[in-house]
Amino acid sequence: MQNHTKREIILDAMQELMNGSSAQAISVSDIAQKAGIGKGSIYYYFSSKNDIIEAVIERSYSRAIEKARALAASGGMNAFQKLEIIFHACLESSSELKRQEQSATFNEMQQSALIHQRFIRILISRLKPILADIIRQGIGEGSICCDYPEETAQIVLIVLTVTLDNHLAPSSEGEIRRLLEAFAAMQEKSMGIDPHLLDFLTSRP
Repeated sequence: MQNHTKREIILDAMQELMNGSSAQAISVSDIAQKAGIGKGSIYYYFSSKNDIIEAVIERSYSRAIEKARALAASGGMNAFQKLEIIFHACLESSSELKRQEQSATFNEMQQSALIHQRFIRILISRLKPILADIIRQGIGEGSICCDYPEETAQIVLIVLTVTLDNHLAPSSEGEIRRLLEAFAAMQEKSMGIDPHLLDFLTSRP
């Protein structure tokens, strides 16, 4: 059995187990039994149960992240067109989490701050280098002024993921819109961005 296939079997088993009980109640032995493999094999692919949970979450949103990565790497787009792609990747991933929480397969994850914290951490870690490169592109194009691309990318992603996830700091739709408007205004002033180039932050459906 190939490594990738066995890893996916472990993740499938974990996700199936989470259909009927909380992640905290599931043991590594439970996962091994469900997957039909030895317990020791689990630790060949994952160092802990928490790593398995995180991998399950990451797999759910990898499609949106990889699509953003591919589009942002393509030529023919300016920095702000690519920034819009990153924004929609965050929005799509957040929407997918909410959709899964409303379904039977993720009922036990409702109100789980731990799941949302891991979700936010995954998005930030995966999208930060992409966004930093986009900011550098904007600097090269003369449309963005920024001395700290990496740090700025992290700050932007923290604000976007926490706001769009809307779990750690719940807000109404109107409040979210005003938060994003204020954030866009701050970015325009601090990075010398022309007005309206960040309008996509508040034009979401």
